Amino acid sequence: MVGAVLLCAFPGDPVRAAEAMYEAATSGQPRHWVVLGSDAHRRIDAKLTLLRAEFDAGREVALSTDFPGSAEHAVL
Repeated sequence: MVGAVLLCAFPGDPVRAAEAMYEAATSGQPRHWVVLGSDAHRRIDAKLTLLRAEFDAGREVALSTDFPGSAEHAVL
Protein backbone atom coordinates (compact mmCIF):
# COMPACT_ATOMS: atom_id res chain seq x y z
CA MET A 1 0.00 0.00 0.00
CA VAL A 2 2.75 2.48 0.84
CA GLY A 3 4.49 1.88 -2.49
CA ALA A 4 1.29 2.59 -4.40
CA VAL A 5 0.72 5.80 -2.49
CA LEU A 6 4.26 7.00 -3.12
CA LEU A 7 4.05 6.30 -6.84
CA CYS A 8 0.83 8.30 -7.08
CA ALA A 9 2.11 11.18 -4.97
CA PHE A 10 5.52 11.35 -6.64
CA PRO A 11 5.21 10.27 -10.28
CA GLY A 12 8.77 11.20 -11.24
CA ASP A 13 11.31 8.51 -12.07
CA PRO A 14 14.72 9.60 -10.73
CA VAL A 15 16.60 7.58 -13.34
CA ARG A 16 14.72 9.26 -16.18
CA ALA A 17 15.20 12.64 -14.52
CA ALA A 18 18.97 12.05 -14.32
CA GLU A 19 19.03 11.06 -17.99
CA ALA A 20 17.12 14.23 -18.93
CA MET A 21 19.51 16.39 -16.89
CA TYR A 22 22.52 14.75 -18.53
CA GLU A 23 21.05 15.24 -21.99
CA ALA A 24 20.29 18.90 -21.25
CA ALA A 25 23.76 19.57 -19.83
CA THR A 26 25.62 17.93 -22.70
CA SER A 27 23.49 19.13 -25.60
CA GLY A 28 24.92 21.51 -28.16
CA GLN A 29 22.32 24.12 -27.24
CA PRO A 30 21.50 23.70 -23.55
CA ARG A 31 18.21 25.14 -22.39
CA HIS A 32 18.03 27.63 -19.54
CA TRP A 33 15.19 25.73 -17.87
CA VAL A 34 14.60 21.98 -17.81
CA VAL A 35 11.28 21.00 -16.30
CA LEU A 36 11.33 17.50 -14.84
CA GLY A 37 8.10 15.66 -14.18
CA SER A 38 4.51 15.98 -15.28
CA ASP A 39 3.57 17.39 -11.87
CA ALA A 40 6.11 20.20 -12.21
CA HIS A 41 4.95 20.90 -15.76
CA ARG A 42 1.31 21.19 -14.64
CA ARG A 43 2.16 23.55 -11.77
CA ILE A 44 4.37 25.77 -13.92
CA ASP A 45 1.72 25.88 -16.64
CA ALA A 46 -0.90 26.98 -14.12
CA LYS A 47 1.39 29.72 -12.76
CA LEU A 48 2.29 30.98 -16.24
CA THR A 49 -1.41 31.12 -17.15
CA LEU A 50 -2.07 33.32 -14.10
CA LEU A 51 0.93 35.52 -14.85
CA ARG A 52 -0.15 35.94 -18.49
CA ALA A 53 -3.63 37.03 -17.40
CA GLU A 54 -2.17 39.62 -14.99
CA PHE A 55 0.31 40.81 -17.60
CA ASP A 56 -2.39 41.21 -20.26
CA ALA A 57 -4.72 42.98 -17.82
CA GLY A 58 -2.07 45.63 -17.19
CA ARG A 59 -1.34 46.39 -20.84
CA GLU A 60 -3.35 49.61 -21.06
CA VAL A 61 -1.79 51.02 -17.90
CA ALA A 62 1.70 50.15 -19.14
CA LEU A 63 1.14 51.81 -22.51
CA SER A 64 -0.42 54.90 -20.94
CA THR A 65 2.77 55.77 -19.04
CA ASP A 66 4.98 56.39 -22.10
CA PHE A 67 5.79 59.80 -23.45
CA PRO A 68 3.47 60.45 -26.41
CA GLY A 69 4.93 58.96 -29.61
CA SER A 70 7.94 57.38 -27.90
CA ALA A 71 6.93 53.73 -28.21
CA GLU A 72 7.94 53.42 -31.88
CA HIS A 73 11.49 54.52 -30.99
CA ALA A 74 11.94 52.21 -28.00
CA VAL A 75 15.07 50.05 -27.97
CA LEU A 76 13.34 46.79 -27.08
